[in-house]
Amino acid sequence: MNHVKPLTGPRLSATIMCWRSERRAMTVEPQQTMELQEQPITAPRLLTLPGQILRRLPGQEGAFWVLFALATPKLFGPIFTIGLRRFLGPGVAGVFDLATAPYKLLDNFRNFGTGPALVYEREVSKSAANTAWTLNMLFAVIVTLAAQLLAKPIADFYGHPEIEGVFRLLSIAYVFASIGSVHFYLLLRDLDFRARSIPPLGQVIAAGDIAVLFAVWGFGTGALVARELVSVIVGAILLWAVYPFRPHLQLVPELAWRLFKYGAWIGAGLTILFLSQNIDIFVGGRVIRNKSDIGFYTTSWKLAFIAASIFTLVASSMVFPTLSRLRSDIAALRTKLLKGIQQLGLVMFPAAALLAVCAPVVVVPLLGEKWTHYRDSFLVLSLLAIYAGNRTMLSIFFEGYKAIGKPWLVWAYNSVKLAIMIPAMIYGAHHGILGLALTYIPVQILEFPAALFLARRVLGVSLGSVWKAASVPLMTTAVMAVAVIAVELFCLKALHLGDTFSLLFCVGTGLLVYVLALLLLNRQIISEARGVLIKGL
Repeated sequence: MNHVKPLTGPRLSATIMCWRSERRAMTVEPQQTMELQEQPITAPRLLTLPGQILRRLPGQEGAFWVLFALATPKLFGPIFTIGLRRFLGPGVAGVFDLATAPYKLLDNFRNFGTGPALVYEREVSKSAANTAWTLNMLFAVIVTLAAQLLAKPIADFYGHPEIEGVFRLLSIAYVFASIGSVHFYLLLRDLDFRARSIPPLGQVIAAGDIAVLFAVWGFGTGALVARELVSVIVGAILLWAVYPFRPHLQLVPELAWRLFKYGAWIGAGLTILFLSQNIDIFVGGRVIRNKSDIGFYTTSWKLAFIAASIFTLVASSMVFPTLSRLRSDIAALRTKLLKGIQQLGLVMFPAAALLAVCAPVVVVPLLGEKWTHYRDSFLVLSLLAIYAGNRTMLSIFFEGYKAIGKPWLVWAYNSVKLAIMIPAMIYGAHHGILGLALTYIPVQILEFPAALFLARRVLGVSLGSVWKAASVPLMTTAVMAVAVIAVELFCLKALHLGDTFSLLFCVGTGLLVYVLALLLLNRQIISEARGVLIKGL
């Protein structure tokens, strides 16, 4: 090899001018000459649109493309999710979700932070990208073998033998996910959200269609398994289509250690974070042996986190790369972080609150007659919706810790949280699914002051500045919630309307009141939101 070629990705041109002549920070092959020549390479990206069209579109770093890439599948995805669960019922949903929890847990070890390490580095050589890809493939094979060995013990742990086969099939996805993992993070590094918007959309459409066919053909849980597998395979294919990186097996020990040293903290942090977010499913599945009850709980969780998952990904996809560029200017980093809190809170707070207050009239209209038994358990959905909103907003601080080169804080923070949650969830599970949901109340009471204290000590973000950033979204959300509760009670108690019509009135009232309150309190924040959508933070 005569050249070590840096891989940073193009902006919008039809060609990629990617090789530079200066020495790369991550290159550890001193014996090789670093004199690189500029060479145009035809880009296989699906972005060679006419110039007039491109100029009319938002910039590739704008939040519009982050939201399009993430919100579009997250909006289409729930349509398939709700439709499939309406058709299959809570029992099938419970079996699949119990198998999915350990499947997603092991998935954290498949990547284990090498992707975020590529985003963090100032310069990334082709050798580094190849090394990261090789590590991912190696981890994927190891994790797949481990999953096959653990399938039966996991099924025995839950007390449901059918989980074994579901888990074995799901583990096939690890290798396919790793094939396109580096491509995903290189797109994220470039802040090229336009290109990133293509794979998620293709995934949700292809996987959803296949799952519907499998459900109609009577495959039951197999329909949900097929959806996951097809989604991962299609995602890998499309990532290769939109990003011009063609990896090969290469393992440079020095590069591997550098990637792993940074990424391991993030990988450990994400693993502990996943456990802290899903310990209720592990514990609840063990203690509460009713598959339908677990199915309603996990489905409520999915509904609660539709908006939360979108904006958690927005935080990691837009906030983290933006803050990483500012890690040498802590004042500018704090400004961007607070702006991120304000802009995400503008949507996250009202979305979580609206679902929480509408929960009594959501269950049957959304999930269908097979779920009627759980209408009176709406409080589970309300509590999870509130927790989802709060947790999403606190997660923005994690992006700041990663951006300043302290990813170990994510691991340490969530380790403490997990240590508190395990005994709390064990106690709560003995009181059923409502007990599990109620456990999040004392957890949040402890977590909020701890998270704000840590942000002040590490990032220099004061409580006053956080309140200033979040105050308008919080106040307008409170006004909206009061109005919706009043309308909901009037529809149910005075007019004796059914759940469907009551839900429509509540959602309409919520949207109207929130927008009006926002216009009255702070019109400027709406203009700022438009700027973030077009240009990013």
